[in-house]
Amino acid sequence: MDEVDFYLKDLASRFPKDRENYYLSYSGGKDSHFLYWFIKEYLKDNKIKIVSVNTYMEHPEIFARMKKYADVILIPKLKPFEIKEKFGIPCFSKAQDDVIYYIQKGSKSESRLRRFYATDDSMHNVSKKAREYVLSGHAHKISPLCCKYLKKEPFREFERETGKHPILGVRGVESLQRSSQYKSCFTKDGKFTPLWDLTDSMLNQIYKKYDIEIPDIYNYVSRTGCAGCPYGSWKGETKTELDLLPENKRKFTISYFRESYDVLGIDYKHQQFNLNLAE
Repeated sequence: MDEVDFYLKDLASRFPKDRENYYLSYSGGKDSHFLYWFIKEYLKDNKIKIVSVNTYMEHPEIFARMKKYADVILIPKLKPFEIKEKFGIPCFSKAQDDVIYYIQKGSKSESRLRRFYATDDSMHNVSKKAREYVLSGHAHKISPLCCKYLKKEPFREFERETGKHPILGVRGVESLQRSSQYKSCFTKDGKFTPLWDLTDSMLNQIYKKYDIEIPDIYNYVSRTGCAGCPYGSWKGETKTELDLLPENKRKFTISYFRESYDVLGIDYKHQQFNLNLAE
């Protein structure tokens, strides 16, 4: 038994016996699709429902996978532009935007003010650029809440209606925040996170050995989520994501994130290439 099959055997041992009480939160991305493959091909399990959300913001190739593999596709109560009007849009980072959102609403919370003015030594402080932009009086409405209303809330409602617990394809290696948040197979609120310790190297070995399908978009970006999200700008992937979109989807995405693109200096006017990835 090689290390790949040893890992898969260990992963199987992590799954609870009452699988009918769980569902897979399926985004169509590399991590959640590995779990889909594992559940359907390795465990041969048909008790676990595969559930996706149509956020209206997925890359067409990723949404095509949702339609192909999901048992249920949920619809958010709020659409993207309704969220933009009511709460604002992502800009700098989730941690910074959370503080900025409340500051723009007039919050006088001491802890938020310390984060906003960077008077504490914290990696999550608002940057000088972001702070000066907000204080200029010309800032657009900023918040990280589109993730909450487009993704999290539809799943939570599904959980309330069905009583099922989510299986999440989150991995600790994806970010510092996730490495501190996910340290075992189960979270305090009952989410099942069996891939919490899965490394990039092992995931790639599994994909290669079992010839698991990988969307073409992964030849150009390292992660998929909401297409064109400004949170990918630090890796330079936001511009690439935009260039991969069909023209109508590209225009929609630019219209949604335009104000943040302008602040961050993301060039959305000049398209480098259009690959017409499979839908």
